[in-house]
Amino acid sequence: MDIYKLEYEALFQKMKASLPIKAYPIRELVQVFRSNKNPITLNTILTITDVFNSGDISGIMCTISNDGDNVTACGLTHLVFTKDFHLYNEIVAYQKKRIKRIAQLNRL
Repeated sequence: MDIYKLEYEALFQKMKASLPIKAYPIRELVQVFRSNKNPITLNTILTITDVFNSGDISGIMCTISNDGDNVTACGLTHLVFTKDFHLYNEIVAYQKKRIKRIAQLNRL
């Protein structure tokens, strides 16, 4: 089994149990929504409706929407959370580690 899938499992399960979750997009995600004729901003609140643990391939993936109709999937690294969200520290730690892992994979 993918060791990264196991590593991400605890956070994945906590997120799954907390659905729906509110988050904000990073700049690249705003561009994806806009390219699909759905103008959002960095201040648009998105709703995470589902999460998936893909292991080392893409990490924790989220199904997100800003209005219920325009649904897309993105990596957890493409979302920003408020500091009062109970999983904030775990998510930020995951994001930092995942970004380093992506950089490592891109050097191979």
